Amino acid sequence: MQYEWLGSHQPYLDEANIETIGNIHIGAFGGSTSSGANNNEDALFVLQDEGESWTFSALLDAHNSSQSAELIIELLKTNKNDLINVCSSDSAFLELEPFFLKLFTDSDFKKKCKNVTGETSCLFCFQRGEFLWWFSIGDCMAFLFHPDLVKFKQYGLNQRQFFEWIGQVNTFDLSVPCYTVGRRQLRKGTNYILLLTDGVMDTTDELFTDPHNLYDTIVQADHLQKGLRTILDQLKNQGARDSATIVCWEFFNDKQGQQPSD
Repeated sequence: MQYEWLGSHQPYLDEANIETIGNIHIGAFGGSTSSGANNNEDALFVLQDEGESWTFSALLDAHNSSQSAELIIELLKTNKNDLINVCSSDSAFLELEPFFLKLFTDSDFKKKCKNVTGETSCLFCFQRGEFLWWFSIGDCMAFLFHPDLVKFKQYGLNQRQFFEWIGQVNTFDLSVPCYTVGRRQLRKGTNYILLLTDGVMDTTDELFTDPHNLYDTIVQADHLQKGLRTILDQLKNQGARDSATIVCWEFFNDKQGQQPSD
């Protein structure tokens, strides 16, 4: 399964849109025109194998134009077959980081970045079985929700970074490129994986800046679609200006996660 969406083509201004592809749920709200919203520079690219044994998602939040997000989507599409091979490999969790570093440090790609207007945050997430991998540049956010983790107030996978992008301003032009990468073992039972652009935080009441409110909305809903609808309706009712995009799925892990020895 392949899915792509560009906010520049379908902005969803004043509109909350929800789609379900396979077991993946996608929500988008383009912002309220009454608050000044006039475009949507978010983008999304998703791959999933036919048996739903693995999922790869790329979430983008561009700035100063959508050109940088569109450039990343084209890069992923051009290299889709190689990406599928990596995701299907027994050593996928070791191969993904060098795969993307090779793409982003390629001299031809870096030249293309210099010719676009604006830059984009990027969040890539890959889940297969009881493991999760992510690669983050900028301020998109990834969350892993499970009762074992919430007991310790653990919600987020990455931390928002406000001065990292790919595009006209490019972290890969630095002598030391800056990004965040990580892996996590899923807990036994149902795990909820949630990726979002920072427009979800852009309400006057700042409800979803507290990750526990996100957790309650997603986990306590009868269905992920219902949780997404609640979040998007809140943004719409609050007249949020920034575009907000969410991609989420759940995975039931039948393997016991690690526990302390005592």
